Amino acid sequence: MEKDLIRVKKVIKSIIYNVKLKQMIRKLKQKDKENWAKLYNGYADFYKVPMNTGILDTIWGWIHDESHDVNGLCFELEGKIVAIAHYRTMPRPIKGQYIGFLDDLFVEPDFRGQKIAQKLISHLKSLSKANNWQGVRWITHSSNEHAKKLYDKIANNTGFELYELKGD
Repeated sequence: MEKDLIRVKKVIKSIIYNVKLKQMIRKLKQKDKENWAKLYNGYADFYKVPMNTGILDTIWGWIHDESHDVNGLCFELEGKIVAIAHYRTMPRPIKGQYIGFLDDLFVEPDFRGQKIAQKLISHLKSLSKANNWQGVRWITHSSNEHAKKLYDKIANNTGFELYELKGD
């Protein structure tokens, strides 16, 4: 009983803290396209991937198509979107289960160091429970040392290597 009371107090403190800071995690809305595109271009630049309006329009369409697998979240701080995440449900055949897969996560450089990425991943963990996923997975580039420090604290490195066979 006492543990439940402590847990409730922590949740209430978190809600009050978030309201004071005017921060929230929410689904991307149509009105967010310009801010989202700026952040996604930053993500593409970070990974040195060419980006254009055709790709952006395709992804934006996927995010807002209820029948498509890709979903989008944002972290809003005092009315400004400062981070984005794209995720989807993914089957895991070897376990006969579904998991969540985090495709993209990007925090605007001026807002790093405020645990925003950790909060987005924590939100995905709560979505995992709500969607009956057996966990959440993601990949990052081996050179992304800053992100890997966080990931090593909150998740297990599976040790798998990623290979890609390009189409013609």
